[in-house]
Amino acid sequence: LLIPHLRTRSPAAIINVTSGLAFVPLASVPVYCATKAAMHSFTLSLRYQLRETPIRVIELIPPAVDTDLGGPGLHTWGVPLEEFADVAFASLDSEDDREISHQFSAQSSRASREELDAIFARMNH
Repeated sequence: LLIPHLRTRSPAAIINVTSGLAFVPLASVPVYCATKAAMHSFTLSLRYQLRETPIRVIELIPPAVDTDLGGPGLHTWGVPLEEFADVAFASLDSEDDREISHQFSAQSSRASREELDAIFARMNH
């Protein structure tokens, strides 16, 4: 629905939000991880399909972020929200902003198969 409209605008961008868990799933939340992995795949395909248009397709890959999602004080072990927001907004201005990640999500989105297996084993022990 939006792509025909975005083709007439420059600059234009689509930003899809996934997760570091799209690359290394946490076995206790398989549906969440699977949907984020599907969004990663969709974003890669969409970026390829729109490669010859003025539309940028960006994947925002946050790590665990301290928020009140699920209730106050439940997520206190992640990256401070302000820190991730600063990184994300600064990255939007960079020339290579196809994937914006930070800390764990940067590590997992760039890891080799062997590294992903080791991270998965540590996370799900």
